[in-house]
Amino acid sequence: MALFFLDIRDFTPLTEKHEAFDVIHIVKKLFSTFQNIIRIYHGRIIETSGDGFYAAFGFDRKVTQAVNAAVQAGMAILETLENLNAQSFEKNLHQRIDVGIGVHVGKVATGNLQLGSKDHLVVMGYAVNVASRLQSATKELNNNFIVSSAVYRMLNNQHAGNVPVSVNLKGVTGSCEVHLIGKSYTNQMVTSAA
Repeated sequence: MALFFLDIRDFTPLTEKHEAFDVIHIVKKLFSTFQNIIRIYHGRIIETSGDGFYAAFGFDRKVTQAVNAAVQAGMAILETLENLNAQSFEKNLHQRIDVGIGVHVGKVATGNLQLGSKDHLVVMGYAVNVASRLQSATKELNNNFIVSSAVYRMLNNQHAGNVPVSVNLKGVTGSCEVHLIGKSYTNQMVTSAA
């Protein structure tokens, strides 16, 4: 399956500068928008945690299709976030909101786990851990969208000249080759006109 991790960047400073009600409104707006995009590309959000979530692609598609769908979903999320920044967050918060996205592909185990009276879908495996670490590496590598070389090789639209970068991921033995397919992070504060 294709494993997709997203995290809101600099979330703690955001919570320090704004009332809790406003932060909840922002996160709710973002996650609702992102969830719709994930669904459009046939993915499912498996877990959320405060300022991030984890999704999986490939429940009803071949792995190559799932990988391409996951990357397309990530690109759509970044484009949508640019619009939200321009139309809302920069004007109302005087601040951009950025995210980090990491995508990997690999074998996983899926199943349902009963928590209380509800079934909860779980997707577990080494590939999930690698995808999570790729998302964390977006900070270190100053790029908002990172994919493993395994993902990049499956993409229908590869960018000429995009060379792999070797990175050490926490908890992963040996170095990992990744491709930076997003953009560098920008200055977080937007100065208002005097």
